[in-house]
Amino acid sequence: MTDTAPQYLQPEAWFRRPAVLDHGAFVVSLAAVVGEVIHLLGDAAPAPAGGWVALVVVLAGVLVARRRAWAGLAVVLAAAVVAAVSGWEPITLWTIGVFTVFSVTVRGASPLVAGLLTGAVTALSEALVASFELGRPEVTLAAMTSIAGAAAGSAVLSQHRWWRSLEEQTRQAVLTREVEAERRVAEERVRIARDLHDVVGHEVAVVSMHLGLAEVGLPDGADASRRALADARVGVQAVLRETQEILTLLRASGPSADDDDRRPAPGVAALPALLDSFSASGLVIRVQLGELPHHLDVTVDTAVYRIVQEGLTNALKHGAGPVDLSVTASVGAITIDVTNPVHEPGPDRPADRRGLGLVGMTERARSAGGDVVVSRTPDVFRVVATVTMDERSGS
Repeated sequence: MTDTAPQYLQPEAWFRRPAVLDHGAFVVSLAAVVGEVIHLLGDAAPAPAGGWVALVVVLAGVLVARRRAWAGLAVVLAAAVVAAVSGWEPITLWTIGVFTVFSVTVRGASPLVAGLLTGAVTALSEALVASFELGRPEVTLAAMTSIAGAAAGSAVLSQHRWWRSLEEQTRQAVLTREVEAERRVAEERVRIARDLHDVVGHEVAVVSMHLGLAEVGLPDGADASRRALADARVGVQAVLRETQEILTLLRASGPSADDDDRRPAPGVAALPALLDSFSASGLVIRVQLGELPHHLDVTVDTAVYRIVQEGLTNALKHGAGPVDLSVTASVGAITIDVTNPVHEPGPDRPADRRGLGLVGMTERARSAGGDVVVSRTPDVFRVVATVTMDERSGS
């Protein structure tokens, strides 16, 4: 992730990572044991033997809890009871119990069972010291902090799992979008191939006809030329058959084999009918059609139609007002400009949303030697596509 990614895509903070917090609870528990030992050694009054036993037991419990969560927690709680029975104030031991119950719950132990068990035992240890005066604040504090430790561990684990599920959903969404984009590219390329094969088949048939006319018009004695023309006609007819076979295969196995792409490829001449169909769907279009050449290369002719079609489709689906459409010709190029207002950004409409239909538009423009540029402001979405014309495109 980059620093410019949205907040909800930023890496998880270290203090929300269960492994880090689990290790921190372990370190704090060890530090508490060491601190209590130093305190007892420096105290003028000797500690009861039960206190030393309790410290050894709680240290063992902290270490065991690293491998066996429930067993380690049980040993730590037993240390608090041992201290209380020996008459030693167990506040340090049940504090360690709080960190231990946090540690075991953050690793997946049941927070309800662990919290209630720890709270009951620590409260019991304080009650033993206080001659079972359950109303003392130490008893309540021991129980509540133990339950809070279990709840905190469970909350950290739940947040971590939620974050991981969010990351997985994001990965799946990205993969799904990539697959969908690849499918759109494949569909558009197959459709381009169909259009081109239709045109190639027609042109090859015309060439074959002219070769036949040339052969008939040869004078007597031009046998070599007649044989060359006959061979050329055979070759052209073979190309025509192979082209038709390829076209049949594409139409039968392509991603959009059942759509209306079997019809002849539309071009600039069909734009008025296309605009009428969108107007009938309720889309308000402000059109500026420049003077376009009458005889365009079929690739350019079809590309202009398809780009306008996809641009208006995007505006109809995602726009929020009238569409400004401009199709103009300049020296060597035709420019298609589609501009429309957009919805206000929101949770379901991010400001940087890009439709997959742009993939097909880009493929179509590049097949005609051009490209697509997309821009967006908070209020307007704009697509500008260019396709190139060669010198064979007449006026």
